Amino acid sequence: MSDPAPTGPPVAEPAPVDAARWRRLHPLSPLLRGGLAVAAAGAWLVSNQVDAWLGADSQLPDGRPLLLLGLAAGLGLLALVAASWLSWRVSRFRIGASTLEVRTGLVLRQHRQVRYDRIQAVDLRRPLLARLAGLSEVHVQAAGSGSDARLAFLPHPEATEVRRTLMALAGRGDERDSLVARIRPEPVPAAEVARRSAGETVVRVPAERLVQAWLLRGRTLGMVLAVPVLLWGLATGRGGVVAAVGPTLLAVGGNAAKELVREWNFHLRRDAAGIHVTRGLTELTSSSVPVHRIQALALRQPLPWRLADWWRIEANVAGVGTEHGEDDSVLLPVGTRLEALATLAVVRPAGDLHAVLGGLGDGPGGHGHTLGHTPADGTATRHWPGPDGPAGHAAYLTVPARAAWLSPLVRQRHGYAVTEGALVVRGGRLRRWVEVVPHARVQSLRLRQGPLQRRLRLATVELLTTSGPAAPRVCHLDVEEATRLLNEQVRRSSRARERVH
Repeated sequence: MSDPAPTGPPVAEPAPVDAARWRRLHPLSPLLRGGLAVAAAGAWLVSNQVDAWLGADSQLPDGRPLLLLGLAAGLGLLALVAASWLSWRVSRFRIGASTLEVRTGLVLRQHRQVRYDRIQAVDLRRPLLARLAGLSEVHVQAAGSGSDARLAFLPHPEATEVRRTLMALAGRGDERDSLVARIRPEPVPAAEVARRSAGETVVRVPAERLVQAWLLRGRTLGMVLAVPVLLWGLATGRGGVVAAVGPTLLAVGGNAAKELVREWNFHLRRDAAGIHVTRGLTELTSSSVPVHRIQALALRQPLPWRLADWWRIEANVAGVGTEHGEDDSVLLPVGTRLEALATLAVVRPAGDLHAVLGGLGDGPGGHGHTLGHTPADGTATRHWPGPDGPAGHAAYLTVPARAAWLSPLVRQRHGYAVTEGALVVRGGRLRRWVEVVPHARVQSLRLRQGPLQRRLRLATVELLTTSGPAAPRVCHLDVEEATRLLNEQVRRSSRARERVH
């Protein structure tokens, strides 16, 4: 006996994701992308005409050519406005079943598809004028050259929602049911949505500390010393000094100021989708990167920062590079030891990492102890607990005494430690650094020997991973120790990748 047919209205199934509607960008997008250049040209024409009326020198021609120039500029402006409007009409995007589709172009049309499993990161960019208009640009970074997609511009709430949806879909293929569920989720209270969007704040860098750290950078101190030299050259008429110092000072100062403006308002937070970095003064940028795409970490401490125990953390991120001079690898521009550890706990939550980095910034590193017998030729390696010496729980294996011929100042600082989840390398005497590479992220290893290293029976082990600020290498190990490290690390990396997959 069959069950009776259900009565009542049929339950409507969610529409397939393939049928998602095409959406347009904001109507002001063409103006913000290229129309401002036309406005600047028009302002130049008006400014020169006003100068001519006031009797000042003008760069515009007199008489009929000026009328023709104004007419041509007006016609060009109308043509550009019409072309921009048509371009906006034909530009659209949609979030499909397995890809983000973007259609652009009026004469040369493009239909770009970005697969969700190729998405590496999704950023929000808000230039100054776009922020004034309440708009944002969604920048989708995907694996492969020329695979990125830009949605410029969208209203900020819509851009935030698009970014959240794409981050939820990143790394997934044609899992239709999960895609439908994620793109059309069940209704969630507004308070809960706001809480999830805000996430948990990990680090917020104060502006005063950012300025102080910027002033204590080596290049900034060099600029301070170069300014009196430049002023002396100008006062005494030393053209050679001005020609040598002036352009260099402008270039270095411009890059330093650009870095300061880019890292202003730095805010690191985390949620279920990953970690999110918000930064920028004139252009507010919000970058989102899944934690599992971080391949290596680099911690830096310049000499002046040791007085305040400040550290800088950068990361190698798979598929995410630098563009237009902007570095998306910075996880902490300048932070205290506790803030550095909090950042590391978000990226690498394993407890063994805290055991290695627990003594970050403590001590001069001169209170180590030798394990085992020390031969007469000084070939024994010395174990120094912690990255800076006495504190910490993991032993660092340092280089032999004969390596002092190649690294006389930093020999006792060079070394590595193996933990359950990562290989940690340290170095530097004046400018300290620590680099962390998870075992599963090591792509290959290489053993290298220079002429002097061969004579001293030393070798360097290089760990190759995704390109970025961290380039881990263990320098000047004993040849036997370097060979052992290479062979054991190959096995550790293989086992770690098997556990991940």
